[in-house]
Amino acid sequence: MRAQLHFLILDDFDPDTGELALRLAFQPGLEGGEPPGLELIRLRLHLGRSGNPLEPLIRELRTHVQMPIPPLWEHGLKTIIHAIEEELAGPDGRNALRYLWVRTQLLHAADPARSTPNHPVPRQVEILRDWARRLDQDGQPMRAAEILDRLLLLSPKDVTSLAYLVDFFRAQGMAEEMAAVAERWIKAEPDRVETQLRYGEALLRLGRVQEARLAFEAVLKVFPVHLLAHLGMAQALGVLGGNPFPHLDAAQELDPAATASVLRETFDYHLMSPPLGDWMYSLEELPGLLGVSGAEVQDYVQYLGLPSSGGEGAVRESELARWVGVMNRYALLPSSLHWSAPTPRRLPELA
Repeated sequence: MRAQLHFLILDDFDPDTGELALRLAFQPGLEGGEPPGLELIRLRLHLGRSGNPLEPLIRELRTHVQMPIPPLWEHGLKTIIHAIEEELAGPDGRNALRYLWVRTQLLHAADPARSTPNHPVPRQVEILRDWARRLDQDGQPMRAAEILDRLLLLSPKDVTSLAYLVDFFRAQGMAEEMAAVAERWIKAEPDRVETQLRYGEALLRLGRVQEARLAFEAVLKVFPVHLLAHLGMAQALGVLGGNPFPHLDAAQELDPAATASVLRETFDYHLMSPPLGDWMYSLEELPGLLGVSGAEVQDYVQYLGLPSSGGEGAVRESELARWVGVMNRYALLPSSLHWSAPTPRRLPELA
């Protein structure tokens, strides 16, 4: 089977150099076995020079894909280039911000209904949304997220795109990007609970714990029996050195299984500001203190969130006390741990 062209997407235009950056996506020819994935070729067209500005694209297609330029691409690019040249001739033609619209242009190889040029903005938004949906269904969430990011240039408050991007960045562990998009989502849908929850979660990941606490508080003010808000608030208070147990108790009442899963697998028992002079225990000391074996201690560290610190795996007394308290209070271990260390200092509660 011969190669198949999929789409061409515009990436940027630099008014100072006249370079128009683009990528073309194609599927190489099938030579048996599983169909190959999409491949991308990056190109730069040079506007304002003599000759055909599309020549680099024509040459690349001929060399790598053995195909001529599709008429729809040729017509669409000429339309875009003409619009750029008109902008350049204007009084503010060197302002790069005037060319952000270039990044929203996408061309299908054969279907004008799936290409953005010559369509009004609302229709362009739907075309980009359709591309993102198809890419996501094809198992390409990163490319879908990129398309939706460009869609937001046309429709900055498109809540479907904002929600997708928040979930995408969350899955990728990209907390900074997640927080930035979640903040935009809050402005677009200030009364939606999920926006504050995702924003609070992103802030926790970034270590902006006090801000995260405020986000979870905002949810609990309007929805006082929200499981995830109680768990988020407990995490924020715990890291800040406050008392997480009222919120953990509330979460336990709402969903014991989910609460136990969080406390075992993802809850962070570290303190942002441990007490001065906090005692440190090595992992070798813990079996005797807790009445368990060394292998069990290793399992606690690896699978149950026992908060070790430092290169050699020491555990702070205040953090150990909190962890043991949670394990025993919510019966997260087969039997209760016997805390044999000196009575830990009482952690200050937040007002």
